[in-house]
Amino acid sequence: MGILNYIIIFLLVIFPIAEIGKIRFGSITFSLNDILLFSVFLLWIVIDYKKIKKTKFKLLKPISIFILIGVFSLVVNFLNLKLNEFFVALLYLLRWVLYASFYFILVTRDKEFLNKIKHLLLIPISIVLSLGILQFIYYPSLRNLFYLGWDEHLYRLFSSFLDPNFAGTFLVISLFYLIYTSWQLFLKKKNNLFVFTSALTIINFVSIYLTYSRSALIMLLVSLIVFLLLVKKIKILFILILVFILLILFSPKAFQTEGTNIFRVFSSQERVKSAQIAVNIIEKSLIFGVGFNAYRYAQNKYANLNDTNWETTHSGAGTDNSFLFVLATTGILGFAAYLYLIYKMFLLGKEKLNNPMSIILISVLSGLLINSLFINSLFYVFILQWVWMFAAFTENN
Repeated sequence: MGILNYIIIFLLVIFPIAEIGKIRFGSITFSLNDILLFSVFLLWIVIDYKKIKKTKFKLLKPISIFILIGVFSLVVNFLNLKLNEFFVALLYLLRWVLYASFYFILVTRDKEFLNKIKHLLLIPISIVLSLGILQFIYYPSLRNLFYLGWDEHLYRLFSSFLDPNFAGTFLVISLFYLIYTSWQLFLKKKNNLFVFTSALTIINFVSIYLTYSRSALIMLLVSLIVFLLLVKKIKILFILILVFILLILFSPKAFQTEGTNIFRVFSSQERVKSAQIAVNIIEKSLIFGVGFNAYRYAQNKYANLNDTNWETTHSGAGTDNSFLFVLATTGILGFAAYLYLIYKMFLLGKEKLNNPMSIILISVLSGLLINSLFINSLFYVFILQWVWMFAAFTENN
């Protein structure tokens, strides 16, 4: 099968520990996931050089344009940044490039290998769900990690992501993948595996709610609407909405803490403040932005961050809205390029609507766009990895 394919498999299997397997050097963090993906990228360049030259990637143009504008935004802001700040921002851009390369890598894989991967994805999904349930029961708070910049997230499922909002976002993505997989197994009459994936789907659905993440629930609702429209099953939508309402009204922990109160206001107020800071930064550098990803330094400059750990705190690295984030860091030029990339991804799915994987891509991406208005999910690399993977599955089917 080849060493490159084996490392790709290992990369996917260890995905559940990606967030907790991080190493920090000042304001720079690396994960085991980053290191493995970088190894895959280097091997891919060496081993598949001739194949890469012959392959026509449908998303090559929009990805390349966004990368070039990202580099340009940094160069334009070089004098506004200290040398170490420029270097750190450049590393974040290179990380985005690295995860985008996963799409190119998978497109060049043969269909037999991609089919193996599709089944293999049940492993990391199962691990994330298992860790999430165990964490929810035995480790209901991150209070002891508050000093590292994490919120306590009391009585919420956050699994190995250490954040219920990003965990919820991933679980929505995995839910639709499980729906896709279950349907394929049903058609192939693989009854035992079908029962397993169906059970996993139910656990996944419940786990999304246990994150008490409103952004994840909204994403789920939007993705379901799009999915049911595409498969022409509108009547089912009303049943699912009723299930949502019942879950909210009769959840045993709902309304008991700020974190588990679906109608909580504190986090909403914080998101509004975050958006106001982002708008202020955008106004300062509308055309070219402050540099991708130099947002932390711009926020400290214009918002006067009071936190002594502003260089390492999670909230300092970005804003809660992905679109404001890309507009602030790359300006109007980068924002337009990013919208073009999203458009091309939808177009990729539309071109292959007879392929169930394209329906999953469109459904997940639709929900993710709404989700990204509340959390910076479009630039969270562990979410990006799966979006690029779905795009590659769609193109190479």
